[in-house]
Amino acid sequence: MKKIIAIVFFGSISLNSIAQSNFSFGINAGATYSSFRGNPQIEAFNAGVDFLVGISLEYKLKERLSLIANINYDRKTASQSLYTEIIENPDDPGFYGDMKIKFKNQFISMPVMAKYKFGTDNSFYLNGGLLISYMLKSQLWNDYDDVNTDFTDNYKKLDFGLVFGLGKSFELKNNNKISVELRENLGLNNISNVAIADNGSIRTNSLNLICNYSFDF
Repeated sequence: MKKIIAIVFFGSISLNSIAQSNFSFGINAGATYSSFRGNPQIEAFNAGVDFLVGISLEYKLKERLSLIANINYDRKTASQSLYTEIIENPDDPGFYGDMKIKFKNQFISMPVMAKYKFGTDNSFYLNGGLLISYMLKSQLWNDYDDVNTDFTDNYKKLDFGLVFGLGKSFELKNNNKISVELRENLGLNNISNVAIADNGSIRTNSLNLICNYSFDF
């Protein structure tokens, strides 16, 4: 009988600790609005819209304060229209016209942030922290011959920077939540593997609109 009572007692403690778990798991999806800076050539590119998807893990420290980490597949693009001479072959005098080129980069991004909730129901929040990104692939595409040229070797694999966000959460049933966040990612590292004229650099910048679905576990 004592063994049964002990099993029930410790079992109830375990269930209670699970129910009061400070961890929540989430799924991210959203849009990216990206640009690049550091030299006049890269800054001439127009900011591009693309997407990100990933997962999140949040640990509650206090009622209003928590730590949050993401792992996202993150695409950063930018484009430019050039008025240029296009020559088909050496005997062809060529012709002038517009050619659109697009700078396409794929990253795995890992922001780690402190999150502070505020408002009467703690539904608004601010977050900020550090960002580390790993470049998977870089391509330069042009619409003249619809070719993607691989530029991956021209860039460093690792990027790092700062991240800041402002969002709002909406409570659902069973402690589930949906949140919408506007997040700024400011790359601080020169990701170019080749020399840039006039000691220039290539640095990333992106604004994200993220929707996250999360639940406690």
